Amino acid sequence: MKLKKIKIELTWYSFIILSITTVLVLVYYPMLTSIKYSFYDISMIGEAEKFVGIKNYKLLFSHSSFLKALKNTLILLTISLGTTIPIGFLLANLINSLGRGKLQGFFRVGFYLPHIITGATVTMILQVVLKANDGLFNNFLSAILGREISIGWLSDSNYSKWGATLISFWSGLGYTILINLANLQSIPTELYEAANIDGAGPFQKLIHITVPNMKSCFVFLLVTGVIGGMARFTDLYIIGGNTTSGAPNGSLQTIMMYIYQFSFEKMEFGMASAGAMVLFLITLVFAVISARMSGFFKDPA
Repeated sequence: MKLKKIKIELTWYSFIILSITTVLVLVYYPMLTSIKYSFYDISMIGEAEKFVGIKNYKLLFSHSSFLKALKNTLILLTISLGTTIPIGFLLANLINSLGRGKLQGFFRVGFYLPHIITGATVTMILQVVLKANDGLFNNFLSAILGREISIGWLSDSNYSKWGATLISFWSGLGYTILINLANLQSIPTELYEAANIDGAGPFQKLIHITVPNMKSCFVFLLVTGVIGGMARFTDLYIIGGNTTSGAPNGSLQTIMMYIYQFSFEKMEFGMASAGAMVLFLITLVFAVISARMSGFFKDPA
């Protein structure tokens, strides 16, 4: 009987063995290797590997460029999440109020389309839109304000973070709306019907019914947003002219770009691995704090 049960279980595991092997080889093995390399001085992988303890970490935090990259990453992350999640929630409410008809489907598809386009394409499109001279966004502002506006949203270090935020906002808003919309439509309608009977207004229903039932959705968007924001690279790399300098004037260099710089330009793999470990720990801390604040770890009972 036990032998038969073991054979059945082995059959089940055989279906996922390839996936498990792939994850072990392509995810966990490189991650463990990166942890090891962060304690070594490595100029060439497999050769000239010298154990240096925590020297790489000390050097990392003594570099003003790394601290600036860390600051840039956190600022861009905060602005992006602080705009995309609230506006996505409000727009999802408006779309949800249209009913589940063709009009709602039109807006769902329309808002989600930018998310389908590749990050490089989105960046190149918005580089044209955000140009200092004759850029569509500056022309729009000039028409609204009645005076000529020629702000270099991606070429002026004083405004580049806002320009970069517009790129992430435009490409990520549709995804945020769809996630919010799916969660909104999962809230039992009986709650709103009971609130109507009690004479609750739209704002009261929003505060006491909608928002509490959206908590898990907000946590999901926050955690995934932190993970994506901390690893931001492609669009900022293109804005900087396909360099990791974070142009203009290093205002857009993120931790990921700093790690890439030490990996493929300076070939200092120990420093790059130490940077990767710092990035992992910061992301993990943010994710755990976000989940804890939302009550994710509490017993549902």
